[in-house]
Amino acid sequence: MGFDAAVGDAAEFTSKQGVLGMSLLDKTRPFSIREYFQPVLTTGDRSFVSDAEAIERKAAIENHEFFAIAMNSREALKFWAAQEAIVTNPFSQILLHVIGGIKNVHIRSILMPVVAGEHSPIRNGIAGRSHPWLIWKLCRSLSLEEVDIFPSRAVSEFIATLESTVDEPMRALGALGIGNELMLLSEYKAVESCFEKAAPDAEYRDFLRANIGEDEEHTKLIGTAAAALTELGYDKGEFVRGAQLGVDARVAYYGTLLEEFKSQNQQLQR
Repeated sequence: MGFDAAVGDAAEFTSKQGVLGMSLLDKTRPFSIREYFQPVLTTGDRSFVSDAEAIERKAAIENHEFFAIAMNSREALKFWAAQEAIVTNPFSQILLHVIGGIKNVHIRSILMPVVAGEHSPIRNGIAGRSHPWLIWKLCRSLSLEEVDIFPSRAVSEFIATLESTVDEPMRALGALGIGNELMLLSEYKAVESCFEKAAPDAEYRDFLRANIGEDEEHTKLIGTAAAALTELGYDKGEFVRGAQLGVDARVAYYGTLLEEFKSQNQQLQR
């Protein structure tokens, strides 16, 4: 097979199959090399990011009824930890997928520390400071085993919502940056207070502190990347809509989690 034929076959395969389920060469619109290499400003208009952040504050997730119950319930915290152990890994995967779908190398580079923060260097075969591993350690300290951990309806619906955004980078960044990274600051501080009272012996500090300590910076980086994407013609409104979607999904997550926990407890008491 000649070189031209081989390149043609490879291009056809890429356009049909994509990478990670994405079509990297979109034939529905004119190709522009500019999207790959154009330098971007990191100090552009961020007013739309502030609008999105206001959505998160209005939700006041830390006041959710689930935390009032978990403040006095080790079992509620065990249920929470089991579900967060499932959420944490797909969240990292979705984040990687979204970043992989951004064509501009400079904007991808802005976001790489966010991915790095979810992971960690390997030592003796273990990414010891990665968020999924830290929540697994928390689960084990609560005497949870693999058989105890399975996806609830709350988790399934929440992950499905995040997955629905992956093909629209601005919407995805709004959902991940505001509805998750920013929201977790208030959410995990509430969880930490619950553990301090109801399960102080559990290994909760490493996981919660890793998230609380990093997510403020991650939120800023995601906002910076979103502002940079607007220079390439991306819609600011999609970021705000994604933020609303993410915040609503996280509030719904806790509502369903509470409902399922109460149902589970009623069954155990029969």
